[in-house]
Amino acid sequence: MSKAFEGGPDEAAAVHELGELAGGVDPGAVPYDRLIAGGRRRLRRRRLAIAGAAAALVVAVGGAGVAIGGTGRGAVTTVAVAASASPTASASAAASAPVTTVPTRPATEGRDPFTPIRVKIGEGTSNGRTWQAWAALWPTTSTKEDAHQQARLMWEDRHAAIPQLPKPTDAETDRQWVPGMDHLNLYLTLDGKRQVDDAIHLVASPAGHTPGYNSGAGATVLGVKGGELADSPVLISSAKSGTARVVATWQTGGSTEAAPVTIGDSPTRWYVIAKKPGSDAKDITAYGADGSVLDTETNWFRTP
Repeated sequence: MSKAFEGGPDEAAAVHELGELAGGVDPGAVPYDRLIAGGRRRLRRRRLAIAGAAAALVVAVGGAGVAIGGTGRGAVTTVAVAASASPTASASAAASAPVTTVPTRPATEGRDPFTPIRVKIGEGTSNGRTWQAWAALWPTTSTKEDAHQQARLMWEDRHAAIPQLPKPTDAETDRQWVPGMDHLNLYLTLDGKRQVDDAIHLVASPAGHTPGYNSGAGATVLGVKGGELADSPVLISSAKSGTARVVATWQTGGSTEAAPVTIGDSPTRWYVIAKKPGSDAKDITAYGADGSVLDTETNWFRTP
C-alpha cells in the first residue's frame, strides 16, 4: 500500500511514522510528498531512546496498523481544543459500520487496561462539517495474558471503522508488548462518525515516565487517508515538557493556536493543529507559561 521511494530508509521510516499516508488514495488527489517531506525531517530529530522494540513502535497498518495516517483536504481555519473526557464511546464507525461497543472510562477514574480513557483533544469545521480529534488511552498491562485480552478489545474498538483491520494474533501481541508503556489510539470523527484514519502510539505510563523526558513522544497527520479533510489535514503531536500553548504561523498570514491536552494520568500531553487551506506553515512554535520559546518546528505542512 505504501508508495515506493528512492531516498533510502529515512523515507521508508517516514512512511511508517505517518501511517502509510498514500494507502488507497488516488496519487493525484492529495499532497502526499509535501506531508512526507515534513514528517521525514521531523522523524530524524524526534526518534527516541525507548528500550528495544519500543524505540520505533507505532502500531497499526495502512488503514489498519503501523501508525495509520492520511492525506486530505478541507476548510478548517480554527481549532478549538477541549480536554473533556467522554463517558461513553462517542465515535461511531465510518459509513454504515456499527458503533463501537467497547466501554469508556472518565479520565478521573483509575487505570484499567481493558477500558480506555477517551478524551476529545481538538475540534473544528471542514466544508461545513464538524470534525473532532480523539485520544483513547489504553493503560499498560502487567502480563502477556492481559496484553492478549487488551489487544482483542482494541481491535474491536477500531474494527467497526476499519473493516479491513486484521485481528491480532497472540504471537504478534507478544512481540509488541512493552511493560510500562500505554497504548494511545488517535483518531478522527466527522459529523460524529469515526473515520478510517487512526494511529497508535506507545507512550510511557506514569510509573515508567522519566520527568522531563518525552518517552513515547511522536506525531501523526490524520484526515487524508479517505480525503476526509481535503486540504486541511490535522496534525496531532505530543507536546514538549512545559509547553503552555502551541502556535502555527501560516505563509499566507494569520495563525492557529492550540493548548496541550492531558489524557487521564498519562504524563504525555498532546495538541492538535489543522492545516490552513491553501497555505503552507511558516513554523509551529511551542511556548512556555512565561512566554519563552521551547521548540520551533519548520517542517510540518511545508512544500518541499
